[in-house]
Amino acid sequence: MKPRLYALVRAVEPAPGDRKLVTVMIVIAALITALAVQRVRARHQIVTLGYKLSRATEEVRHQRELRRRLELERATLTNPERIRALATTLGMVPVPPDRIRVVPGLPGGAP
Repeated sequence: MKPRLYALVRAVEPAPGDRKLVTVMIVIAALITALAVQRVRARHQIVTLGYKLSRATEEVRHQRELRRRLELERATLTNPERIRALATTLGMVPVPPDRIRVVPGLPGGAP
């Protein structure tokens, strides 16, 4: 700066209320910034929880489908007609009732 221009700028004293005004403006700007950061953090948390909920919902759906398939498989494997057909192919025949013997249980009730 030229010395003359500097002398003009330096000669002007700030008004006593200007310092207060600047301080208030800085405090207001800091508060607005803090509120904005808090809002962004809250939105981020909402999005993150939404993704977690979506993954959990998908996992529940997958587990239900797996359970349904397993129940269907169990029902198929324990079907009496299927077991009878397998036994016949292995050469097994139904036992007449007079050939069935009941074996007494072991002492202590153990099977």
